[in-house]
Amino acid sequence: MKRSFLPLFAAGLSLAVLLSGCGASSGNASQATASAAAYQEMPAATETAVDYSAGFYDAAAPAAENYDMDFGSDAAAGETAAPSGEGAAQQAADTQRKIIRHANMTLETKAFDEALREIESLVTGSGGYIESQSIDGQSLSYRGDYYERSASIMARIPAEKLDEVASQVGTLCNVVSRSESMDDISDTYFDAQARLETLNIQEERLLAILEKAESLEDVITLESALSDVRYEIESITASLRRMDSQVTYSYLNMDLREVLEYQKISDQPPAFSTRLSNAFAEGIDSIVVSLENTLLICASAGPVLVVWLVILGLLVCAILLIVRRVQRRAEQRRAARNASVQNARADQPPAVNIPPKEPEDKVK
Repeated sequence: MKRSFLPLFAAGLSLAVLLSGCGASSGNASQATASAAAYQEMPAATETAVDYSAGFYDAAAPAAENYDMDFGSDAAAGETAAPSGEGAAQQAADTQRKIIRHANMTLETKAFDEALREIESLVTGSGGYIESQSIDGQSLSYRGDYYERSASIMARIPAEKLDEVASQVGTLCNVVSRSESMDDISDTYFDAQARLETLNIQEERLLAILEKAESLEDVITLESALSDVRYEIESITASLRRMDSQVTYSYLNMDLREVLEYQKISDQPPAFSTRLSNAFAEGIDSIVVSLENTLLICASAGPVLVVWLVILGLLVCAILLIVRRVQRRAEQRRAARNASVQNARADQPPAVNIPPKEPEDKVK
């Protein structure tokens, strides 16, 4: 007679799992924060549990039919487990919110190394830690030129001490800008907690059925279902642990820049004459800087220019010497040719004028 209750138990247990899964799914759809996305990115076991939980209980039902168990009270407990978990989650959500705080600060300092040490001391003294840090630039170049440095620091501060640490950092450095944002992950967090409670109940019931299993096929089916449930429990537990860390330790992102002079911010805008004089002074400074840079470039390139000028001068002199030598030889050839022509004319005999012969008819 008791075995006739087994199908009713399987149906009631599957219905309880479906109801609890639907409650978790509706809560997940209502949240829209960045940390909620982190929970959604974890393995798909959470979302697929509703699909397979009824399946593996149906698969385990034949195994349960072979055992003489009173499932009446278990079915009632299964039907009430999900509503009680949802009520606890709703009550906790109303009394305590899970909020992740993000603070951003842009800072200036004249003593870069000292400011870094003081900031690290403040963070560790508050119970937090430096999650990441990067430094760019260098104090002096190989030529002795000065370069300003900058640092990006990501610190994790206990949530209750975030404002205190940010205020103390503001006394060490010049605060250029400060902003803060909050992510409310309460819905995601409490939905995950309710889902975890339901999975723990499923695990206990599977263990109870497994203890009374006799056939190898039943044991394999129950152990497979138990493995899936435990995997999902581990995934949700890791997600809850990660969200707890994000809520407990807030984020403080600091961008630190080394400067020679702090930025001056006045309450009243300057007059036109002041802005005009400032613009003229900036123009003069730009001209001076340009001339200085030009002189520096000439000074650095001077030795190279001198060497190239000497080489160019030698080439020009060599070309001029060659041209003059060619011209001189050409003049010598021309003079020799003229002299030979004159000598040839001098060696020829003088021309004799012979009178023309008269015709014989005229003589007679």
